[in-house]
Amino acid sequence: MALFLPVLLAVFLILIVSSWKTIQAIRKFRKYDETIPGPKTEGILGNAALFRNKTTDEVSDLFRQGADECRKQGKSVVRWRILHKLYVWPLNGKAVSKIVESMTELNKGDDYEFFLPWLGGGVLVEGFGERWRTHRKLLTPTFHFAKLEGYLEVFNSESKILIECLEKYADSGETVNMFEYIKRCALDIVCGAAMGTKVNAQSYHEHPYVKAVEGFNAMAIAHAINPLYQVSAIYWALGLQKKKDEFLNTMKTFTGDVIAERQAAIASGEVEKETSKRKMNFLDILLNSGESNVLSAEDIRQEVDTFMFAGHDTTTTSLSWACWNLAHNPDVQEKVYEELIEIFGEDPNEDVTSEKMSKLDYTERMLKESKRVIAPVPAVQRKLINDMEIDGVIVPAGTNVGIAPLALHSNAYVFPDPEKFDPDRFLPDEVAKRNAYDYIPFSAGLRNCIGQKFAQMNEKVMLIHILKNFRLEPMAGYKSTKPTFEAVAKPSNGIPLKLIRRQ
Repeated sequence: MALFLPVLLAVFLILIVSSWKTIQAIRKFRKYDETIPGPKTEGILGNAALFRNKTTDEVSDLFRQGADECRKQGKSVVRWRILHKLYVWPLNGKAVSKIVESMTELNKGDDYEFFLPWLGGGVLVEGFGERWRTHRKLLTPTFHFAKLEGYLEVFNSESKILIECLEKYADSGETVNMFEYIKRCALDIVCGAAMGTKVNAQSYHEHPYVKAVEGFNAMAIAHAINPLYQVSAIYWALGLQKKKDEFLNTMKTFTGDVIAERQAAIASGEVEKETSKRKMNFLDILLNSGESNVLSAEDIRQEVDTFMFAGHDTTTTSLSWACWNLAHNPDVQEKVYEELIEIFGEDPNEDVTSEKMSKLDYTERMLKESKRVIAPVPAVQRKLINDMEIDGVIVPAGTNVGIAPLALHSNAYVFPDPEKFDPDRFLPDEVAKRNAYDYIPFSAGLRNCIGQKFAQMNEKVMLIHILKNFRLEPMAGYKSTKPTFEAVAKPSNGIPLKLIRRQ
């Protein structure tokens, strides 16, 4: 008993010391609960109660509702505070321009810290600075238009395998969850086009990498909105750190195997080593840089993981929602199909070429509208180094400012009747009426998505093959599956469709 009180006091002091930064941040940010528009807060926890026991699709709805409520009050920003973290979202193109046009406020937000053990050091989550600039400059040639031309062979071949996998559903009339099939195809495309290897995810349906990425993303948002999870001791005691480490090990092992396989193929002469960056794939450029000591082995692993994750997950989500939107808007689907037949002909097995893709007009507008209705990446964050004034509101240093297509694209003052699916919103005359930042599915500014052209070309090729072979019909109501608030807005209940053969 004599030792109990000193031990208890010591534990208490340790908790106070370890939580001091959190306590200081709460004290700093609580005063902005009233000065920045947003939902009512509750004591030190802020808005944490709003998100308690909510699924990630419900979290997405909460964020959108909060944004809409502030806009109705004539506000240009909305605030949420979860314990010691302050989140502020600009709500229109003019307001968001302050952050996307900044040349200094370029550091990633607090929630990206969860991804650091996996992607830390890569261009996606690395803090802005010389290291980030060096990596970005190094990777840019990988996404040059001329290089994308070289990826078309893989885009087409893997898309045809996708069609073969889907044919049994057209024959049987059985419902297919398109999300799962698109996801595996997108992973095979990324591995083939960017890494020079084949993993056959379309044949291996329980691919551990795909499962690990899904699990890790879900854990990231749960960690962000649950204050208890942000206490390391509690996170460990609940077994969540162990689960996170298992996902990390699966993802890193998979990537390590891809890198090792490519290195071995080059070393053995099985793959001829290119000397022109224009001809190298993504991984070869990194390996070449590693030889010249520009990148370390860990740098290469981080950039490969970044590409693997961003390259297949965003394309999967975007194309899946496009299929869902087309299935629920058969008139739009028919117009897209007619344009595809006019440009590419009726042969469902014909390869897609960039020359013909460049002639797509209505299809291009449809894909933009799909990304507006459901943004594949709901939000990204910048953590302010300095105070920032946004439309008359002072946002303090240390705030996580959200560049949130989830909120921007649902703005009824910019996109009237925002839930209506209307590709004509992207006719040139309509686009000219809007602020350039009212629609930013790939973010904007210096830290916009480096791989957006790769993703868009990949998505178009897959979609063209799908629609030339099948008509899509929904097997559930539109709201039966909803976008989740995760790193990517995957569908909460998949994409259940019926496939009808075109010929």
